[in-house]
Amino acid sequence: MKSVIYYFTGTGNNLQLAKKIAEALPDCTLVSMSKGKHDSNEVYDYIGFVYPTYALNLPRRVKQFISEMSLEKSKDAYFFAVTGCGNISGVALTVPAKILAKKGVTLNFAEKIIMVGNYVAMYELNERAQEKYQLATDNIPALAQKIAAKTQQPIGKVNEPLNISTAIGQKLIYARKDKGFNVSDACIGCGTCEAVCPVSNIVMKNKKPSFNHNCEQCMACVQWCPKQAINYKNITQNRKRYTNPSISLKELIEGNKNS
Repeated sequence: MKSVIYYFTGTGNNLQLAKKIAEALPDCTLVSMSKGKHDSNEVYDYIGFVYPTYALNLPRRVKQFISEMSLEKSKDAYFFAVTGCGNISGVALTVPAKILAKKGVTLNFAEKIIMVGNYVAMYELNERAQEKYQLATDNIPALAQKIAAKTQQPIGKVNEPLNISTAIGQKLIYARKDKGFNVSDACIGCGTCEAVCPVSNIVMKNKKPSFNHNCEQCMACVQWCPKQAINYKNITQNRKRYTNPSISLKELIEGNKNS
């Protein structure tokens, strides 16, 4: 039996989640949706998607990735989706279920898991961040065992107003794209921001980051910058940074690069 988990991450939360689930599955490969592709010639017994919730929805790159998948040889696989979120997942699980249904497959298992919120452009780091991180870490094994046992837990219906409001909310966030980001003189030109961006939105020019207006608002560039030189408007300068304690910078970069 073969398994594959496609993940998307900015600060490492969902890479931690994907790794722990992978440990419970047979012959499991981790592939970043950042630059990786689905092997349509391979037959899988488990196919999973692990990603964050953005604006009560899933990241655009995740939606694009699932939409482009060819699943003819794996229609009998057990499909699961897990989204890490700060509180409410909105339609982040409903949307992939609908995409897969159009491909003739069922999303067998859908679940959210509460993780440390990292959208520093909107809010301060939670004072109980370490506690929330530990609770999420403790809850992952039971979730992984449900998936390994092929538990049937399809997504329920989401009311239409929520569908509409999340679509509007996401459009508003993406409309801003990366216009609000600024780089201070503290920048040392190390290129960390370019390396961690999951959608290659940042390119170093003259040892300074340049933004290509295809931002997912994942905040990886802000959170991973070793000098806190990247900020959003005048909002984040004095806010604490957060990256997942289980994931190193090297591991996150290598995962995106080698997929």
